[in-house]
Amino acid sequence: MGRRRRKSMSEDLFDVLFDLTGMFWQIGAVVSAVLMFASFWAADLAVDQYIRASTSPLLGPLAQSFGWVYFLLPLVIAALAVIFGVKSYEAFTRDHRY
Repeated sequence: MGRRRRKSMSEDLFDVLFDLTGMFWQIGAVVSAVLMFASFWAADLAVDQYIRASTSPLLGPLAQSFGWVYFLLPLVIAALAVIFGVKSYEAFTRDHRY
């Protein structure tokens, strides 16, 4: 018999929010807006860190080669916001058929 892998708390939270978004589009809209705000904040932080690293004499060449790594977190957060936005739009159109 195989053992079932335990889900982490963040996976459970994502699943619950995604299911609630399918039921109530308002929840998805709020979650999407919060995630977009977090994405803009993370992008601002990533730009600041990239500028600091690229001006450093030791980290400058490394930041020029692998500077895209700083922007992965904002992109992942923005992708999650788009996923929740699409799901909430689907729920909205399902609820408001004419």
